[in-house]
Amino acid sequence: MVRDYDESAIPTVHNLQDAPAYREGEGITQTVFRGIDRMLGFSVIDPDKPDAEPHDHPYEQLNVLLEGELDFIVGDEQVSLERYDTIVIPPEVEHTSRAVSDEPAVLLAVWPLREDRLSGTEYQTEFRI
Repeated sequence: MVRDYDESAIPTVHNLQDAPAYREGEGITQTVFRGIDRMLGFSVIDPDKPDAEPHDHPYEQLNVLLEGELDFIVGDEQVSLERYDTIVIPPEVEHTSRAVSDEPAVLLAVWPLREDRLSGTEYQTEFRI
């Protein structure tokens, strides 16, 4: 079961800047980290990243902008985020984002445990996949 973990390995500390990338593409690098029931996406979005098509998913997503500036398009609305701004994306609402300054944007997303991203957490030996 994906929620099983090695009790003797808890607590374990991982630095997300040192963890292997789950996703690397033109202008974006994303690392994922999991807990028992939650998952984090740590994304660095470069200003030259091509615009992505809006997407949605069946769960809520919480976002915190840690560095930079980012425009989010949520449904039909565009909102501008600055450092430490937070935003919630409700389930099944289309969204996308883009960095809008000369510096990369660093975004932390919080999701429920996503089985489609578990392979990105294989570095976390405290969990059994």
